[in-house]
Amino acid sequence: MKATLRIESLVHGGEGLARHEGRVVFVRGGAPGDLVEAELQGGSARFERTRALRVLEPGAAHVAAPCPIVDRCGGCPVQHVDSGAQLAAKSALTADALERIGGVAPGTYQLLPISPSPKKFRYRRRARLHRGKGGTWGFKGDEGVVAVEECLLFEEPLQKLADALRGEDLPGVMDLGLDTSASGKGAVDLRTPGPPSPALRKRARQLLAGLVKGVTLGSEIAGDPVLIDDHPGFRLRSRPDVFSQANRSMVPALQSAALAALGEAVSGRILELFCGSGTLTLPLLLRAQSVIGVESAGPSLQLLRRSADEIAGAAGKLRLVAGDAAEALPGLLGPFDAALLDPPRTGAAEAVRALAKHGIPRIAYVSCDAPTLARDAKLLRDAGYQLVSAHPLDLFPQTAHFEVVAAFVRVSGAWRGTS
Repeated sequence: MKATLRIESLVHGGEGLARHEGRVVFVRGGAPGDLVEAELQGGSARFERTRALRVLEPGAAHVAAPCPIVDRCGGCPVQHVDSGAQLAAKSALTADALERIGGVAPGTYQLLPISPSPKKFRYRRRARLHRGKGGTWGFKGDEGVVAVEECLLFEEPLQKLADALRGEDLPGVMDLGLDTSASGKGAVDLRTPGPPSPALRKRARQLLAGLVKGVTLGSEIAGDPVLIDDHPGFRLRSRPDVFSQANRSMVPALQSAALAALGEAVSGRILELFCGSGTLTLPLLLRAQSVIGVESAGPSLQLLRRSADEIAGAAGKLRLVAGDAAEALPGLLGPFDAALLDPPRTGAAEAVRALAKHGIPRIAYVSCDAPTLARDAKLLRDAGYQLVSAHPLDLFPQTAHFEVVAAFVRVSGAWRGTS
């Protein structure tokens, strides 16, 4: 049946929240304040999901989405929402997750103003494309891979790299990772379901011209896939086959927020988990007495070591440990003045439990998923830690994603083994 719904707010994932006859309805394509028409299935479930068929009355937050494939691609579910409303929603969702899921009492912590991205579009320096029908490249939508000729989130160098590779014959490649430096050079990661064929190895070497300076192909490398961005006091390296932040323009803000969350302990002995290739480690080395960094990805550690060795006065400050964060912790001897962690979207429950057993006085937690941050915040609360502040940062305008930097201090008690 068709129903008329008023969108109240945005929820995690970018859908609009509405209500119909006592049931919650999550509506894709609705902005706060919109009156929309949608198809409902009904039934006894407490909620259902649907898509707005049309907007009957646009709310104040509704804007025209400039991307022609936004409804099919699925990568920018809030592109039809005004930038200010996007920021307000992400700030509210930070508090909602910490208080509703994490059990943090309202008013007991400081929710800092959300940091906006200086770029609303054209901010991505890297992306991963998937092979679709007919050899096209695109993003995974609701109905499979949606071919993408132009992405409005791509920086100009990334768009040029994607354009240059679109017609290339890459036999067996199903996923195509693209990365670019601020200077415009690019590197490519080719992924296949099985071992790469001799034809693909040859083709990878042939790509080393023009915009492409290096290719990663499983454990094999052609050219030099390492890209470098200059920052005050250090150089940050990346490769297309390992994680790095996609929004180059927001990296300084993320670094500043993470260091601020460490408080006065930033000049002391720091334990960093999930250190990656050094986005947060390198600025930390300019201030800390010592840093122990733990990371499971070997190539990331290699990039970090190369960058750290270039920093004047940092010799001997950094020790790197390869391995799983939770498994490595018992063997790391402190004392530490603070810990910094930046886990993947799934969070760091086991690492948080191990950290709590160490009794580290202060923890700065950088999260790209507010609900899993809230889950881990509850673990820390049960272990005697208090949330001091939460700082949301909009690293991903037009999408449902954002970062949160949370600061915790140990206030009392010992680990009670909460599962």
